[in-house]
Amino acid sequence: MKYTRNDFLAASDHTIWIDEWISVEDSEFLDHSVVKAVPECHITGSLHFDSENRVTSDLDLKGVMTVLDSITNEDLDIDFETVSETVYSFSPVSDDEQDDEVVVVKKDTIDLNPEIFQAIIFDAPMSITALSREDYPEGNGWVLLSDQDEQNDEEAVDPRWAKLKDFQLNDD
Repeated sequence: MKYTRNDFLAASDHTIWIDEWISVEDSEFLDHSVVKAVPECHITGSLHFDSENRVTSDLDLKGVMTVLDSITNEDLDIDFETVSETVYSFSPVSDDEQDDEVVVVKKDTIDLNPEIFQAIIFDAPMSITALSREDYPEGNGWVLLSDQDEQNDEEAVDPRWAKLKDFQLNDD
């Protein structure tokens, strides 16, 4: 989704309303991320031009992303819902404004794809599995633990030091 300065000048109130569906199977934006595909994503929101140099995006994204199951390494489709807000500038920004994360536009064209993919990737879970706790793999002498398992916070006493508890020390 790309928009030029002329698109904003022609738009009513310098605002472009977005209501688009996308799907992404192969994209360089998804390479080296936990997201393998985006079978469907509904993007709604607006792009508002301030009549000078700045465009502010306000996007809502809802859809389905395909990620790998953390245990079985199989594809797993999960729902997501996220928002994204970005400020674009048609002219170079000062050093002070670079800290505000203003995206400088090249060739007077705003490309929303990097913003959309970044919002989706940031919303992806670091680890997820469809397995129930009872189906976790285990073997002879080991078991896969989960951070949601009940933890025993008592510190186990090293048996080599256990006899020291029997000594009564007097501080008199």
